[in-house]
Amino acid sequence: MAGYVRFVFAIMLCIANMIIYGLKVNISTTIIGMVKTKIVNNNDSSSHECPAFDNITSTSGGGGLEGTYEWSTTEQGLVVSLYFAGYMLGMFPAGYFADRFNTKWVLLISVFCNAIFTLMVPWAADAIGVLLFLRFMTGLVSAVNLPVVNVLVGKWVVYEEKSTWVGIIYAGTSIGTVLSILSSGFIMNGFGWRTVFYVHGIIPLIWCICFALFFADCPEQQKLISENERQLIVKSFGHRQPNSSKRKIPWKHIFTSKPMWALIATNTFGNFCWYFMLTQLPLYMNKMLRFNIKSNAVISCSPYLINAVTNPLLGKLLDWGRNQGFWTQTSGRKIAVGVSCIPPSILMIAIAYMGCERLWTTIMLVCSIVLGGAIFVGHLINQNDLAPNYAGILMGLTNFPGTISAFVLPALVGALTENGHTFHNWRYIFWICVIAQMTAFAIFTIWGTAKIQKWNYPEGSPEREQADAVDETETRMI
Repeated sequence: MAGYVRFVFAIMLCIANMIIYGLKVNISTTIIGMVKTKIVNNNDSSSHECPAFDNITSTSGGGGLEGTYEWSTTEQGLVVSLYFAGYMLGMFPAGYFADRFNTKWVLLISVFCNAIFTLMVPWAADAIGVLLFLRFMTGLVSAVNLPVVNVLVGKWVVYEEKSTWVGIIYAGTSIGTVLSILSSGFIMNGFGWRTVFYVHGIIPLIWCICFALFFADCPEQQKLISENERQLIVKSFGHRQPNSSKRKIPWKHIFTSKPMWALIATNTFGNFCWYFMLTQLPLYMNKMLRFNIKSNAVISCSPYLINAVTNPLLGKLLDWGRNQGFWTQTSGRKIAVGVSCIPPSILMIAIAYMGCERLWTTIMLVCSIVLGGAIFVGHLINQNDLAPNYAGILMGLTNFPGTISAFVLPALVGALTENGHTFHNWRYIFWICVIAQMTAFAIFTIWGTAKIQKWNYPEGSPEREQADAVDETETRMI
């Protein structure tokens, strides 16, 4: 073993994901204690299709918490959704900045701004307009997260270990979601909702200090690393070199690349299940299955905690199979995309017609999220497969339409359930997600690839010739 600095760096990326995803969802829980209970309970249209649930507490209030603000349901929705507006609009510029500038400092600025904006929430909440602007800006600075991680994976992760460490790095998104939801409820009940934002805002500053002092943008510039490990990373196939940010961006090749368009389509449709579960699962659990807030939070968190274990294991399995010659990197990516699309689609069809089977529906919803989480070792790392030297830009291009489902699904649910939550109305949502997921699977299976594209390297470079050789080898193995 050459050393462990690259592993510590990957753990730091995992923690960065924990921070950004945790600060993304904390207000979804905390808003219960911010808004007056009578406002939260207005226009309740819970389902009455399962009379057996009538004796189960299914309040949508805050469990005795009485908030300060009289925000309408529309304003409450905007507090949550405007984050995604900033997130989507910032995706392409973030990808460009991640590729063209010092990636370490781009990530550092993103985490630092997230922390400062979080600390400002208790002050901004007194004026709803200021809070909405702050949420938009938080989403905007958070957009660099995935592009930056993709770029840094290309700089720091050895090719043979890629799927394993990508699984570990992206496990931070699940762990951060779980810790944020659970800690928000605990802190809010004990110390009030303002304390949630103070605690969540201060802790990331510790990460910023450690990352700024002890880590460099790339192994070539890293001081605290053995020469053996540095050479292992630098000489790894597909390693992103420091001077890659100065190269001319091959826009024509990018926009005429069939694998690139396949990835754009896969990202657009393959995120439907994930965003449906992330944004609408608590609503379905409350309105249709009638779980109270405490039970809802625990059940909603559990699959993300499982994801933190299953994604690294799946990544390790994909690396092992490729190293043993059982499948290529391309086949491994297609396996992961298949896991994120086919089983969740089957489960969602079953859930749509399960009706009042509360226990089995809950189990299948949890399984859907766990299996759907394979997107992080599937199409969400494929940008780095295609072109490590332009991974940030590719992530910006592909994840811009990939975030559309985060807007479309809440709007669709709201429109279809305007006159009441019924299983019949919810089936339309489930089928939309199923059709989208299966479309993504078909597109990636036919046109997707994990082979480094020739345009990742300059014309006539040794790396381009090496990519051609790997291309021919993989073609024979497929």
